[in-house]
Amino acid sequence: MNHARRRHLLDLVGLGIATLAARGALASPPPKVTSLRFVRRWPSGNTRLAPPTAVEGRVLYAGERTLGIVDPTRERPLWSHPHNLPEGAVFRPRAEDGVAVCGGLREIAAWNLADGALLWRYLAQTQIGVPCLHGGRVYFGDGHELVALDLASGKPQWRFAAIADTQISYAPAAAGNTVFVGPGDGRLYALATEDGRPRWTLERMAEWQYLRQLHVGGTVLVAGSYKEKLHGIDVASGKELWDFSAGNFINSHHVAAGIAYLWSPTGWLYAIDAQNGAVRWRHRTTDYRGSAGNWASLLAELVTQDSHLFALDLNHVLHGIDIASGEEVARLALPEPVRPCVVSLAGSGLIFGAENGDLLLTFPPHFNS
Repeated sequence: MNHARRRHLLDLVGLGIATLAARGALASPPPKVTSLRFVRRWPSGNTRLAPPTAVEGRVLYAGERTLGIVDPTRERPLWSHPHNLPEGAVFRPRAEDGVAVCGGLREIAAWNLADGALLWRYLAQTQIGVPCLHGGRVYFGDGHELVALDLASGKPQWRFAAIADTQISYAPAAAGNTVFVGPGDGRLYALATEDGRPRWTLERMAEWQYLRQLHVGGTVLVAGSYKEKLHGIDVASGKELWDFSAGNFINSHHVAAGIAYLWSPTGWLYAIDAQNGAVRWRHRTTDYRGSAGNWASLLAELVTQDSHLFALDLNHVLHGIDIASGEEVARLALPEPVRPCVVSLAGSGLIFGAENGDLLLTFPPHFNS
């Protein structure tokens, strides 16, 4: 057993029942359910939205028909245009340096963020994966190759071929002059953004095949695998610093201010130090015994805003967690069903996607935790 794993086990033991109860994980009664109110609604021109994205206080959205952007202070979208993607928007749209990118399995394209003017289109040679925008470039999988395009023009910069018959479906991550990708061949590659040459390669087929999510927190790459584990990897050397077993598949994780947050279907929400893998706290969401206060399962990605972590469950209840203690401080019932996604805006606004394709704005109450 390596040192990081031993420390992880000691951390779990050290949490103890008394500490967990004091932090609201087991014994504290759940907060009373209160109702949120949507204060603004924007029709998007779609009946099914991909998860939207916050961009400089605005919200970029896409669905099966249109791509557009809304300002929370205005009643109408700033612009909304047909994107003409063959199968609609499959991935969350994203933006950087005044360029919006949206795509599906057969095509990815870019638009001017200011007015929605089309900049370029790229047709898949095999199948397109989820993109990453960084440093004026867009990186995405096309079959077993990682493709780098100039963000403004769509001009190809380089291609990196992983092992044939693999599929780069999940988004790469990038930091500084390095882009990271786990294409499904049991390896994690760190590639130079300049030319795609490998800086280092970490082979862990016994630990993972695919890495579903990659997030950089400081000097550590936090990677979620299919095999129930979260891995902390030094971005400079590729050395594995720690791993954490969630006991079941990791639906999604979120990294903010040096902490990795994840929900496990075993019924626990965890906060993990991204530098060393130590468990800061854990909060029980369900005991699978039908107890009062059990959460529904989570599909929406976790988000942080100010001093709170927000988790949207499948019963359309938004849970507010104090990020310092792990205590649940609010349960907020949404007034109508929404898609499994919540987007945090500056100024404490939260954006949801209605099941009919509308965008919805609400302001959570101030939490005195």
